[in-house]
Amino acid sequence: MTPTLDGDVLRVLALADTEFTPPEIHRLVGEHSVAGIRKGLGRLVRQGIVLQRGAGKGSLYQLNRDHLAAAAVVQLSRMKEELLDRMRQKLEGWEIPSAYAAVFGSAARTDMRPDSDIDLLVIRPRGIEADDDVWTDQLYEIAETVRRWTGNGSHVLELGEEEVREAAGNGDPVLVAIGEEGIRVQGPPSFLRRRLAGVRS
Repeated sequence: MTPTLDGDVLRVLALADTEFTPPEIHRLVGEHSVAGIRKGLGRLVRQGIVLQRGAGKGSLYQLNRDHLAAAAVVQLSRMKEELLDRMRQKLEGWEIPSAYAAVFGSAARTDMRPDSDIDLLVIRPRGIEADDDVWTDQLYEIAETVRRWTGNGSHVLELGEEEVREAAGNGDPVLVAIGEEGIRVQGPPSFLRRRLAGVRS
């Protein structure tokens, strides 16, 4: 919602009720410069949304949770967690449950841009054909629902269980990446890990 340095700084401060130095914020943000972080903090202190306290030769910064905008800042900062919770609830209501589902790509890494798609791996359970009407309607609905929730496009990567087994056995780079950084939203936690490790289920 706020693809700027100030937005990144506010996200770090909003997700922890503690004080940070500029280098600590820089490390958590993962981009920009420490000098840029300091300038952003200066702007936010002048606006009153961030509190500054002297500590030795430096300063510590903390979100001003008494500020009228603080609740909105916290809510925006927790959008990823809210999205994942909503997706889990939506998937739990499916008439044909997936064998496994996980968010991957930039949405999982928290480095999305305004034009980024939200990528979702959905594993079709055994006994369900890829063209099953109920199943395909569910896939279409989750993609459209995520788009309405976020304003971002949603790309669903759908595979059958046997396709996953074959792809994992071949070391498919997409599945390997999902195994490393994906966030599970349905199914057993070990589903993809076991297949990538070559363990028979």
